[in-house]
Amino acid sequence: MHAQNSPIDEMFKKYSERDGFTVVTISSRMLSMFAGNEAETNDTDDIMRRLKSIRILSVGDSLLNENINFYTELSRKLDLSVYEELLAVKEGHDVTKFLIKQNGNRISELLVITGGPGGNSLISIQGDLNLRNISELSKSIDNQDIKKLDKLEKNNP
Repeated sequence: MHAQNSPIDEMFKKYSERDGFTVVTISSRMLSMFAGNEAETNDTDDIMRRLKSIRILSVGDSLLNENINFYTELSRKLDLSVYEELLAVKEGHDVTKFLIKQNGNRISELLVITGGPGGNSLISIQGDLNLRNISELSKSIDNQDIKKLDKLEKNNP
């Protein structure tokens, strides 16, 4: 009996070997290597230890972006009712949504989905996090979509 892949896994699989698409997968082992090994740890080290994986799928070809919409494609297959929407940004025909899967105060997954002719990307961050951890993480990752979360945390102390 085979486990069924989630719609997110299917998206990564579908586009992983196609020209014009970039997939980055960072495992928990690699993330733990980023965390310091000293006796004293900082917030970033603590967050890195809490992460299970970071996966990024992006489209680098502007012609492909005209014909693909990751948000539309994923929202047809993904049960969005299990996610809470943190933030939505709409610019013309482009949409970016920040979604979390949460149990109590613990966040097990953060999804950032961007779809539209201006660009398409999917970021999946899995681990044992909270909103403060995610805000701290956004400061250490050079990604414009993730950095929008920093503003959210500042408004929710």
